Amino acid sequence: MIYYSKLSICLILSKNQEYRYHKTKMKLQTLARYPFLKEAKEHVAKLGLTMEELDKHPVYSAAISLGKQRILELLNNKFNPEKDDKTSQEILMLSYPVARILISQLGNSIVAGRHANAEAEYMHEQLRKEGKNTVEKIKEDLGLKIDDKIEVSEYLKLATSMAKKDTRWKLVNRTVEKGFVKLNQGEDLTLMKEAIRQKVLEPLKIKTTPKSMQKALNELKGEFTAKLEEAKVEFLEERALPKCMTHIISLLQAGMANHNSRFILATFLIGLGLKEDEIVKIFSKSQNFDEEKTRYQLQFLAGQKSNTKYTCPACITIKSYGLCKADCKVKHPQQYYRNKTRR
Repeated sequence: MIYYSKLSICLILSKNQEYRYHKTKMKLQTLARYPFLKEAKEHVAKLGLTMEELDKHPVYSAAISLGKQRILELLNNKFNPEKDDKTSQEILMLSYPVARILISQLGNSIVAGRHANAEAEYMHEQLRKEGKNTVEKIKEDLGLKIDDKIEVSEYLKLATSMAKKDTRWKLVNRTVEKGFVKLNQGEDLTLMKEAIRQKVLEPLKIKTTPKSMQKALNELKGEFTAKLEEAKVEFLEERALPKCMTHIISLLQAGMANHNSRFILATFLIGLGLKEDEIVKIFSKSQNFDEEKTRYQLQFLAGQKSNTKYTCPACITIKSYGLCKADCKVKHPQQYYRNKTRR
């Protein structure tokens, strides 16, 4: 948890947290790519700006609108902020804490999760282009001791959430020797990506939104609310759908659906006997839609490309994911749908 007694631009530094100093300084362009780094925070701190002062600055005030833009572009996979001049790079660094505060004040866990994933994915792509020395410095800053192996305890901190989506990250599927997990080529960068994702997801304790950011926050709220209101349901008896499913379809079309909600929706539609083409058309309204990948996943869930036909979770599980939107007096969403269509 990160606390703020004063809303300083030097955002994510905890008073009790210790960092090791690098022997050589990184280039400003590198710090702008990885604004969570200690050296980036130190550079920003030297600007001597609080969040309240930022809005009035003739140059750096651009970081507020860029922070909002950063969120939207990341969520739409369009973030490409490389700049050559010093001022633009500093504004880019400032946009990171601004975006973190806006996400925190937005209060939407799904958007927060997608934002953290997108930040981590963007930085992972940059890491793949970096030289070995830069990568090692970032590992050090993240507190990671990784090369071709990693301690089991550290591995579990990073890989547990990844293993839920990809079984190759499960510890039982790895080679473990003398307390270390062996890594394949490039997997150190993947673990770094997860460490960055977790860092971006760290909660911020801010009681009120800085006045300088209220306009940007309201615009963000309007953006996501508008997208949810535009959501449409196709190929189904709309009045027979449980509210959890209409909510998930709205999230999908707004580009806010996470892995769990996508799985629930897909298995729900498969369980109703909807044709693959019809399900694909519903998923096609999602941002970053990939038809080939979607069809493969649907066929996998339906048991056509796997030994298991997956079923939609019961209401108690859906509720645990925070996706239940009404007490429907049933134990399973398909039961609700079929009861309504019979009537």
